[in-house]
Amino acid sequence: MTDIKDHIKKVSANFIPRPLVRLLNLSIDKKILPEDIISVLNDDRELSDLLIQKINPVGEDSDLSSIENVLEIYGPEKCIFIILNSFLKLLCGDKIGNKTAERLYEMQLFTACSSFIIAKDSGISYPHIAYYSGLFSNISYFYLSRHFPDKLIRIFSKDMSNVSRMTYEWESFGLDHSEISYLILGSSGINPEIYDPVRSHHQKNIIIDQDNNDTVKNIALAVYSGSMLTNIFYDDLGLATEFRKEVRSLTGLSSSRLECTVDSIIDLFKEMASLNSVTDLCFPGYFKVISWFDTKLALVRSEVQMAKKENSDLYLQNSKYQKILEDNSKKLVGIALTDPLTGAYNRRYLDERLRDEFQKAKRYNQGFVLISCDIDHFKRINDTYGHAFGDTVLIKIVQIIKSALRKTDFISRTGGEEFLAVCHSSNELGGIIIAEKIRKSIENTEFVCGDKKVPVTMSFGVVLYFPEVKSVDELIRISDERLYAAKNAGRNKVVFK
Repeated sequence: MTDIKDHIKKVSANFIPRPLVRLLNLSIDKKILPEDIISVLNDDRELSDLLIQKINPVGEDSDLSSIENVLEIYGPEKCIFIILNSFLKLLCGDKIGNKTAERLYEMQLFTACSSFIIAKDSGISYPHIAYYSGLFSNISYFYLSRHFPDKLIRIFSKDMSNVSRMTYEWESFGLDHSEISYLILGSSGINPEIYDPVRSHHQKNIIIDQDNNDTVKNIALAVYSGSMLTNIFYDDLGLATEFRKEVRSLTGLSSSRLECTVDSIIDLFKEMASLNSVTDLCFPGYFKVISWFDTKLALVRSEVQMAKKENSDLYLQNSKYQKILEDNSKKLVGIALTDPLTGAYNRRYLDERLRDEFQKAKRYNQGFVLISCDIDHFKRINDTYGHAFGDTVLIKIVQIIKSALRKTDFISRTGGEEFLAVCHSSNELGGIIIAEKIRKSIENTEFVCGDKKVPVTMSFGVVLYFPEVKSVDELIRISDERLYAAKNAGRNKVVFK
């Protein structure tokens, strides 16, 4: 495994030019002023020439021959954007192939424009910071293209899914690309307001759990939304519906406003691309087609519902189904689905739900994570402090676990001190984060028997569903094996491989 942290410490100081870092940090807590830009560019002729060159392409007549003229026409904010875009393009190089480098640069440019416009339309303070964070959210890939091109070529090979790509990053560097970008920017002396959102641009739950101030958290949500929109256009059209719901929930933008926002994003993106001579775009402009299709689909669904109400045959069929549902509901009455002591679901519920989750995963490729949990030295706790205190520990631990899970996740008690959590996540990292959060919460919770504090910890084994697994039992066996590995490694640990 490459020690990427050590490598970044040695070379990152020269990766981003110091004047560029100064320019970024000057605009963090205030409106960008022309004199700020001029003071930096006067000290660095290369940046000054770069800006004028982009504004005045070769072969075109223009009188924008000074920084003052450029700032007056384009404004300070857009000038900084142009400088940053040009710098990132210079980082691309050709070691990973021109097409890969151009696509990577184009996607980052789109993420920056998306993050900026979403932040701006949502009323978030300092939207220009969202542009910086969005543009540099995957600067790790540009770093790798310079120093580890062979590994980056493998990351972007066609046979790599998002999950396998992230797994490969962890196996190669011990970190994923978001963490690497975070380290590069932090080591370069860039302000945390810019690089904190980079760390979580694919992980909404991490943003929500952070203790950052509201401005940083809002910028992080804008960058998360911008990254998600980039994934829609360049990778997965199927995320469009989820994106609309997410953005409405996170930023308050309605569907009608969102369409205007996307139009603004595309306009800014094309302008920035043109200024950096990016003309052969990979960008597919089909968001309006999606909107039109969604509208037509909603009309069709409405017509189907009206037809159902008017069709007596369908009413009869619905009545039969209703009778079946009522009969099944009666059968479920009186069946205990939860453990009476802890309130966690019991084994009966677990078996039924896991079968359903397994079938969904097989049929629709919907990922989920199993987390096997076991209280460390629980027998010793019972023998030393009594079973009543042991029951108190069980109840409290289930409360802690439930507080860490989302509404769609659940926890079941499978034995005396053994539990199994089922979490909906498309990658193993999501399950690891949840397990580590639970582990720390339990470790930091005070358990008191009489006047004595009793240390309580828990061990965890995490496994992500993968298509090659043959049965639910096999998946549980793997998570249990990782749990036993955590026990053998000293307990109070999370093991995921």
